[in-house]
Amino acid sequence: MDRGAIEKRLSDQKDLLTNLISKAKSNGIEQVEIYSSYGYSEDVSLEKNDLNNCTATEENMFGIRVIHEGNQGFLISNHIPSLYTSIEEAYQLAKSQSTPDPDLVLPETRPITNQFDTYDSSLDTIGIEDLVSFAKEALGWRSDLYDKINIDSGDFSLNKGYKLIVSSKGVMAHELGAELSASVMGMGVDGDLVGSFDYDSASGFTKDQFKTLWKKAFHNFGDKCMGALYAKPTTGFQGKVLLPPDAVYSFFLGLFIGSLNGTSLRKGKSKMAGKIGEKVASSLLSIWDDPTNKGFMGSTGFDREGMPTSFKKVLTEGVLESYFYNTYEAKKAKLPISNGCATGGAQSLPGCGPKQLQIAPGNANKDEFFKLPGKTLFVNRISGTKDGASGDFSGVVKGGYLLEGGEKIPVREVQIVGNAFDALNQIEAIAKEGELIGESSFVPYMLLDGFTITGVMEN
Repeated sequence: MDRGAIEKRLSDQKDLLTNLISKAKSNGIEQVEIYSSYGYSEDVSLEKNDLNNCTATEENMFGIRVIHEGNQGFLISNHIPSLYTSIEEAYQLAKSQSTPDPDLVLPETRPITNQFDTYDSSLDTIGIEDLVSFAKEALGWRSDLYDKINIDSGDFSLNKGYKLIVSSKGVMAHELGAELSASVMGMGVDGDLVGSFDYDSASGFTKDQFKTLWKKAFHNFGDKCMGALYAKPTTGFQGKVLLPPDAVYSFFLGLFIGSLNGTSLRKGKSKMAGKIGEKVASSLLSIWDDPTNKGFMGSTGFDREGMPTSFKKVLTEGVLESYFYNTYEAKKAKLPISNGCATGGAQSLPGCGPKQLQIAPGNANKDEFFKLPGKTLFVNRISGTKDGASGDFSGVVKGGYLLEGGEKIPVREVQIVGNAFDALNQIEAIAKEGELIGESSFVPYMLLDGFTITGVMEN
């Protein structure tokens, strides 16, 4: 499957979906939306430190949404010949409901100014044999450098395809894409000693980009697994935590971003309701959403509803500047239109959320974070519980380190509790350095203070 074949399929499908919607309108079904997601992939998997399987798959999913007099019907299909029947079934689902909401409508079409095409035709020269070569190379890295790591699973994929949305309101948008990606999951094992599992991944638009990023990701994975292998318990303390980029959102920012969701706001489940223009975080923290950066994975010119995406400020020096709305939630909030933040795909109704979050780097040097006086807990990840409404979180730190006196000591059985909204104001410093997470979101290292860390000591 090459670019030419995918473009031909896309062109034919545009005509098909347009005709189906016209037929539906002529039969009195006025509000119809079809979201098509097509993908062709070749995959090579790893299992238990060895090659496992090679596959090639092709899938085309359609999310069919019909709105009738404030009621909504939604169906998922992968059968092109019966798509019109699915439209009729979604229509009947909408008609059968008895709780109409006048704000539930399909959005009117709006011009899309950013056109994205992330399909580099050089990937058409890549095949299963290349993926096998990448997999064998990774197994060689493990054997030569990390022989005490057990690779539980891994995957190497070449993905090509498109997304397409067409609606009876005149919406028509599509994007092509292709990428190489890989992931690995495993843990360090030395006899009866087993470390906590870890994970890493990388993806790229071209072979060279992918290979560079994947090598870095695999070695990062190896270092984290080995660091966790010989971890020891430690005593608890009150003090600082150092978050690497991977941990920033999982530790506290993810809960905060979730509180800016239009649905959470409407349902009264967000502590950020009514706080636009207010200072809700440390002045050190600035965040924006930029799905229009064509150099990043996941960038897109339109959202799940075919509405244009745009750069938007979320936090500026701690001051809250925006929420995330799809069309329905925007109307419930008395806004004229959404802000291009509908999330999801063919297998889901539109949700609300950001596309491509970026965090502004700070002025600190991350190397200095590792030399601070006293004790600092380096948090790789947390296994525990979170509550989106309250912001409370608690859990056991996995792959963590105690930083003390210039030493980096792997620790285990360390627990931490906190609150995401309190943590916004516990940021002590943000580093200039960071990582591009998922090749899409820049996240710097962060130092936070004022946490209670609970530990134990071996007898």
